Amino acid sequence: MGYGSDIAVGGDARVCVIGVGGAGCRIASLLYGGAVRVGVIAINTDREALDECDADYRLYICKEVTKGLGTNGDPLLGKKCAQVHEAEIMGVVRNYDVAVIVAGMGGGTGTGAASVIAELCNRAGVSTTAFAIMPFSFESGRALKAAEGYRALRVVCKDSIRIENDKALSAEGVRTFDDALSVVNRAIVSSIANAIDDQAEIIRAKIQKDMAAVDDRSPEARFAETTMWSPVPY
Repeated sequence: MGYGSDIAVGGDARVCVIGVGGAGCRIASLLYGGAVRVGVIAINTDREALDECDADYRLYICKEVTKGLGTNGDPLLGKKCAQVHEAEIMGVVRNYDVAVIVAGMGGGTGTGAASVIAELCNRAGVSTTAFAIMPFSFESGRALKAAEGYRALRVVCKDSIRIENDKALSAEGVRTFDDALSVVNRAIVSSIANAIDDQAEIIRAKIQKDMAAVDDRSPEARFAETTMWSPVPY
């Protein structure tokens, strides 16, 4: 699945969008093949929904536990599934400099797994931003789980952004539930594109600074580093 194809060249940051769970994967799919050059990673416990995603890399987590049917709204199960697959997730995210995680809060997979994935990005040294999609107020059964999932995400990813679905209900032209979801999706895609630009510029500047520092060293310094750290054949 070519997830290492966005290798940094000439100081460009390697950026990925990680969709977690149903809502997150739908948003990530909208960015696949778009104008913004990113790797798209889809992570889900629902095999059928995952197969419908457009992504560079699709990671199906915990088939032994969920049997491909998802978490049935259980965040603890979503968290466990991500933890079981930490090695595979880490193997993907370490190929990037910047990660943008997007997940719906209030269900099982996105709510439980997003914080685990953010923590793995931290371990890999990946600069991370997260978008947490909060449920509509009429989805009262999801509110408590959503709040807990967002708090857990904020602990490991300070740059976490709440997306309030309710705000779409008052947007111009919204007449149906599907209209509201479409507004939310477009707003998130636009926000992610802006976040990617901002984060990539920060990383790009750091990479270029580091490259300049290396280039400014004397030939003697570069030779000393080579001889000190490279294996010497006998």
